[in-house]
Amino acid sequence: MVNKSASRSNRFMVLGLFVLCSALIIPGTFTAQTSQTPASSAVIMVEIQCKPGTADLWRESFEKETLPAIREAIQKGDVFTNFTYLEAPLPVQDIDFVLLFELKSFASLDTRRIPPHYEVLLRRLGPERFAALEKETGNWEKTVRVSVMRSYNVK
Repeated sequence: MVNKSASRSNRFMVLGLFVLCSALIIPGTFTAQTSQTPASSAVIMVEIQCKPGTADLWRESFEKETLPAIREAIQKGDVFTNFTYLEAPLPVQDIDFVLLFELKSFASLDTRRIPPHYEVLLRRLGPERFAALEKETGNWEKTVRVSVMRSYNVK
């Protein structure tokens, strides 16, 4: 009889310990399951593949002419809120440059437009100078692909 009563006592202690541990663990799992989705923003991604041997020329022209125009557009804050550009480090990759334009909203994407780096350059230079520059740099680009993305800001 003594063994059965000690066994029940041990079972109650184990059960009590299990309930206590569960009470400590479960609220953390509920919090993780009910957390909200991170804030998102609209992003336009432009992928540029240059013709062989022209990537350096394209980058120089971009940094001299286009990048200042993009900075001005961000300062005005009409459409763009942020900009990042990436360069492919390996020559065997399918693309040479990636331009990421962060937008205020998706609303500005309702109408079909020219790629955003051309758009800001057109505003800054005017039609004649833009046409001349596009003719020159267009000979360096093999493909320009524009995609609309959603970016999530994770803290």
